[in-house]
Amino acid sequence: MRAEVLARKPPVTSTPETRIKDLARLMSERKVGLVVIVDNLQPDVVLGVVSERDIVKAVAMNVDLNTPARGIMSAPVVTVEGEEPIWRVADVMRQHNIRHVVVTRGGKLYGVISIRDLVSEESVLKSLVEYGTPEEHRPSVD
Repeated sequence: MRAEVLARKPPVTSTPETRIKDLARLMSERKVGLVVIVDNLQPDVVLGVVSERDIVKAVAMNVDLNTPARGIMSAPVVTVEGEEPIWRVADVMRQHNIRHVVVTRGGKLYGVISIRDLVSEESVLKSLVEYGTPEEHRPSVD
């Protein structure tokens, strides 16, 4: 299975000027853990992302919730191209210790895959087992 198959829903996006509190409301309403921050004039150009973790960190640091997204967004963004296999998406998440990966097609925004997407579909789990590289995860023999 390829990444673009799992990232079939349009991503939740916003702009760099969106206030933190509005991003939190958007996440709550759309039931997502990540908002992709895009260019105002080119909505398929990814500038950054704001995750639940970013918002929690901002609250913990007493950042004004009227601060624009650009003040807390993570950039550069970890992405995978749509034709990448699902096992590669899981590997990227593990390597970067993240729960969401932005999927692009030809460098343009296509979708988002969350860790929940990976574990919620039986076909994805089978794909991970079938195409994964279990030898890389075995304990070393000393």
